[in-house]
Formats: sequence, structure tokens, C-alpha cells
Amino acid sequence: VGSARDNLAGSVALDCGASPGGWTKYLAEEVRCRAIYSVDPAELSGDVLGMDRVHHLRTRIEDAIGDLRRDGTQIGLWVSDMCLFNMSGQIDTLLEARASGLLRDGCFFVLTLKCVRGRTKASFDSQVEKEVKRLDGIVTGVEVFHLFSNRSGERTVMGFMI
Repeated sequence: VGSARDNLAGSVALDCGASPGGWTKYLAEEVRCRAIYSVDPAELSGDVLGMDRVHHLRTRIEDAIGDLRRDGTQIGLWVSDMCLFNMSGQIDTLLEARASGLLRDGCFFVLTLKCVRGRTKASFDSQVEKEVKRLDGIVTGVEVFHLFSNRSGERTVMGFMI
């Protein structure tokens, strides 16, 4: 983790579904990103909002993608812990950002996919596998984890855009 974190230092990051700001704080303090765009209609916690390099875009990600693209922003690190009714929205949003040109080549992404149907590990794993297959051919190094911090129906997906 340390060497990957060091390789991402200085990146421009986007934290999608940022409130209250846990990922944003990590990206600023630990990864040392050059700029972090924290996208969420909700407030960030005060200690995160006041951090250097943090830009809170109090809007939906669909609107932020266009705004950032028009500004010429290129994202090298995309994290998303959005709470959506349908987990496919996580993949849809990543694909939309890619299609818009917002993500630079080699962009590293971390998505928390949240399963809302089913009750078993096999069911959750199957749903996530189906969503990850949608990225075939445009990503590399994809790994799926059930982290200690994930709830039973959550999986963390990481990889690099090609």
C-alpha cells in the first residue's frame, strides 16, 4: 500500500459521494494529492472543508463531471463511496467520466459497490462480478476485496483505466 500511495502523491483526485469527508481527508493527508475535488450535495465536516487543496463541489457527480471537464481538469485518482439504490450507478458514473475525457490514462480508481439485493456472500460476489465485467477491455489490474470496513454486502473494487 505504501508504494502505491507514494506513486499517487501529487495526483489530482476526485472523491465521489464525499460527505462527510473520510476519503477526502485521507487523500489530502496520506496520499498527498495536489488537489482533491470532493463531490457531494451534502456538507463536508468542518475539519475537511478547511483543508488546503480540497475543493468541495456541492452538487451531483453528473453535473460535476461536465463542470470539471470544461475547466480542463484531468483526474488521476477516482474514489467513490456513493450510496446508490443500484450499484450499477457506480460503474455508470465511472464510464461517464471516462467517456467525457475527465479521467487521464492510467487513472487509478477505488469503488465501493453496495449490494442491496440478496443475503449471501455468493449472491453479493456474483452481483459484483457482473458489474466488474462491464469494465472489461478498458481497465487493468482489477481486484475485488471484501475489506474489514465493508459491510457484508459491500465490495471494494480497484484498478487502473487503460
